[in-house]
Amino acid sequence: MATIEELETQIAEMKRELARQQKFADMQAISQLMGRYIFYMENGLVAEVWDELFSHEDPDVRVEIMDSGAYKGQEHVKRVWYTMGGRMDKSGRMITEEEEHEMSNTWSDDPQLLLTIMLTTPLIEVSPDGLHASGQWHLFGPHTNYVFDPDTLEKKHTAFWMVGKYANEFVKEHGEWKFKSLRPIGWLRTPYDKGWLRCPDCRKTPPPYWPPDEAPRSNAWSPEEAWRPDKWYPLPPEHIAYPEE
Repeated sequence: MATIEELETQIAEMKRELARQQKFADMQAISQLMGRYIFYMENGLVAEVWDELFSHEDPDVRVEIMDSGAYKGQEHVKRVWYTMGGRMDKSGRMITEEEEHEMSNTWSDDPQLLLTIMLTTPLIEVSPDGLHASGQWHLFGPHTNYVFDPDTLEKKHTAFWMVGKYANEFVKEHGEWKFKSLRPIGWLRTPYDKGWLRCPDCRKTPPPYWPPDEAPRSNAWSPEEAWRPDKWYPLPPEHIAYPEE
């Protein structure tokens, strides 16, 4: 018959194994959350990112999409996704499906638009309490969009490579992982026929609505400035007429 000490040792080992399995289950759930986010973005289900994937309870939610500026708090983050998803106009007014309105960002029904996001090298860290986590992924994908051409100084439909990284935070609510903060970083947005030494960044991401809570910053790689992944970028020019809040 096992002694009390042996039973206690077995119980301790079982608890450690359960904790280990829970950590990997959490990591898998977070990976699934990221995969669902990518599916929504690639299929134009932008407003659903807020409806289904973000925390609706944490007061410190945050989103910062490339060089568009950062938005913080429940109402502002919701407004980002609803504006990009066509449920709100840039002034924050809810709109109907029948209304014609100006989209804040780049999603449209244009057949020349292509958005492909491939995630690699996941680095997920779950906190000891099992309720918070951080995650990083490299992103890569061929895109087409209506962007700036450095040769003609005009915008045109352009095929370009996107290279960058996601740096996100997550929170577990009611047993389910949600986004607390989401930040895609764009290192390269390069026309496929030019190369990144000639044109590291052919596109700027406009703020979904104006003003953001924190100033826009660029993470684009530059051969002149070398690697500065957190360098700040100037505010958008005044001729971008975003309505005030």
